[in-house]
Amino acid sequence: MVVGNLQYHLQYMEKKNLIRASNDGDYVRYFVKDRSLSETERKIMSFLRRSGCRHILIQLLNNPDMNNKELSQAVGLSPSTISWNLNKLVEAGIIEREKTGRISKFTVIDPLAIAELLICYKESFLDTLVDGFIEMWEFKNSK
Repeated sequence: MVVGNLQYHLQYMEKKNLIRASNDGDYVRYFVKDRSLSETERKIMSFLRRSGCRHILIQLLNNPDMNNKELSQAVGLSPSTISWNLNKLVEAGIIEREKTGRISKFTVIDPLAIAELLICYKESFLDTLVDGFIEMWEFKNSK
């Protein structure tokens, strides 16, 4: 679909009150009106839509207290890219940083909220990492 057509249809659906737009500074995100997301959930979703942040969050859900170097190796992004994403996630209040000397370890503040959003919107991510996480999460929580 041509970008102009897409913009037209998104604006039309927004005028008809079918979707809601949310500008997170970098992107405009669209949400279905039926599913009422809290402000926190919308903020989390804006990060989950970015593959680097999504992969970092999944790693932290599976392995809390990872540091920058461990995340860089696990996710396959450069340490500077990981650091930039981690700083954004900390500023947004999605993860927290615990500094011990020169090493910072990171933990997800509300793992259940992130897991629920990953599960609820799994079809929209088109990511095998998300599918693997959901299988593990559901297996862990079924016991």
